Amino acid sequence: MDIRPLFTLPGIPRKTITRLGGWVARRRIPRSLRKPLWSWLTRRLGIDPADVPGVWEDYPHFLALFTRPLPPNSRPLPQEEGWLAPADGRLLSITPATSEQSWVIKGTPYSTHELLPGGDAQMLSDLVAYQIYLAPANYHRYHAPCSLRILRAVVEPGDLQPVDPQLVKRSMRVLQTNRRILLHCLTENENPFAILLVGALNVGAMRFVFDETLGVPPLTRGQRHYDPPHKLSAGEELGWFEFGSTVILFAPKEWECVVEENEPTRARELLLQKNLPKPSPKEVVKEW
Repeated sequence: MDIRPLFTLPGIPRKTITRLGGWVARRRIPRSLRKPLWSWLTRRLGIDPADVPGVWEDYPHFLALFTRPLPPNSRPLPQEEGWLAPADGRLLSITPATSEQSWVIKGTPYSTHELLPGGDAQMLSDLVAYQIYLAPANYHRYHAPCSLRILRAVVEPGDLQPVDPQLVKRSMRVLQTNRRILLHCLTENENPFAILLVGALNVGAMRFVFDETLGVPPLTRGQRHYDPPHKLSAGEELGWFEFGSTVILFAPKEWECVVEENEPTRARELLLQKNLPKPSPKEVVKEW
């Protein structure tokens, strides 16, 4: 029997469950037990041991293993011009804004203000939303999709509903009701875009390398302005989820996604490239 739907019901103490899960995940494991335990657990979760740097004994507790960095010298940046995937996971949806400047993501409607609080609705509605879901087996750090400047962070405390696509219902509206942190950014060419990080059951915190206190519970609603803005290069680490959740990249619409919906994404690998002109029928015949 699948008991996971029980965690979506009203009255379930999801924040208490999350705090308890975090406490368990931080309990130190005796060094002699780490190798057999982590080896078994990675097989159980479907984690590729090649993606785990160092040796099993390096990880004192489960959270350290789960939030591990990439192995050294892995995932060199692509040579092609484009935007990089911010996280490992599965691309659930590619959603442009509607003509009414709202969004319908996986059948659920959201206003621009609900998804992108604190920004210019007119400017930000000219973006496309790329929703990436992180499963337990995924690498859980997120990276800059392009060279960017972070202007401000918007913190929205909220519920901790599960974000597993099999459990999410339209009525739950998890992208608006769950714990969220939104980063308002600019590209090198001064174009605005945003990155939304969504918390979930057992995701008690979202950590950031440029601001060590951002995302640390208990959260209060508000904004942090960065003056001067934080600068990151394409592919540079932004932070990590403590357990899995969802990342939504709001990128300019002139870029074309090279990953199909429901296909996997990998951080630091190409996600978007410039819209290439399609050959005319005559050009296609000439190529033949």
